[in-house]
Amino acid sequence: MAGGSRPTQADVARLAGVSRQTVSLVVLDDPRVSPRSRAAVTSAMAQLNYRPNVAARALVSHHTGFLGIVFSDLANPFHAELAEALRAAADRLGFVPFISPVGQSADEEKVAINRFTEMAVDGLILVSPLSDNTTLEALGAQVPTVIVTRNSGPANVDLVHADDRASAAQVTQHLLAAGYDPVVFLGYERRIEGDSSLARIDGYRAAMRRAARPEQVQIVTQGGVPQIVGGLAASLTRGFGLVCHNDLIALEAWAALAELGLEPGPDVGVAGFDDTGMARFPGVGLTSVNNGTTGFADTAVEMISQRLAGRTARREVVLPTHLIVRRSTLRDQPDRPPRPAQQR
Repeated sequence: MAGGSRPTQADVARLAGVSRQTVSLVVLDDPRVSPRSRAAVTSAMAQLNYRPNVAARALVSHHTGFLGIVFSDLANPFHAELAEALRAAADRLGFVPFISPVGQSADEEKVAINRFTEMAVDGLILVSPLSDNTTLEALGAQVPTVIVTRNSGPANVDLVHADDRASAAQVTQHLLAAGYDPVVFLGYERRIEGDSSLARIDGYRAAMRRAARPEQVQIVTQGGVPQIVGGLAASLTRGFGLVCHNDLIALEAWAALAELGLEPGPDVGVAGFDDTGMARFPGVGLTSVNNGTTGFADTAVEMISQRLAGRTARREVVLPTHLIVRRSTLRDQPDRPPRPAQQR
């Protein structure tokens, strides 16, 4: 290898003591290579800082190693944490992930998907997609596709999601059992088949019906959480509860309550979904449903890998959830310091 030049497969072969063909087979992840030869080649690659030519590898293997990941909302802290978990999972399975946030625009989502298909990605992971099932079915016919967080989709697309209906019912029952009354659902309502927002509203309503309590669903619009919380605080007595669609809405509600001199827990019960890092911050302590970002990520990337290995049957994985109870839904907090009287 000439000084300063990029190492080649021939350089790797010389250092590893194998043929150039063996190096090529290792690059293509061919199972015919013995473990001993594979280890020698891998070690030589690391020593020489050799990087395979992706374009050349794709021509031979028909795989690029690229993985396209599309998010509808990276402002949501759960999505941000999931993006990092997907990156790590993709790296572990040998994929090169490309992440595209598209906001709340179905048109932008289609543009991102088209760009990824033009790149000849090996697979697509769509987190809370905005596209309809007709679009997704056409996509699944082109490239292995996984939908994350939606509970329905075309027959040629894999699904991984939590049991949002059951977990929403559990949160609602927890607030009722803690003595909060009434319990209000605060969240989005995306009219997309299988969307988690619809499943969580359904779960809330089912729990309220079982408890023979009146349902009250408040749909959040852009920047509308403070106004909704203010209206609830003005019309209801202290002691009502909020089931929030996610931690982001729950923490916005928390801030709005604080402005009104109300404390989550003793005055108003507040619970969210996703158990993001913000819910666990010292001094916060937000009750939230943990649905496992690592489980979503590992399962989704594994599904792509299985499709590439030849699996054709559709898979759907429903991940378990856990309600993490913290101080935002604890009415009795004996160690709480007394607060000064406030005008309301």
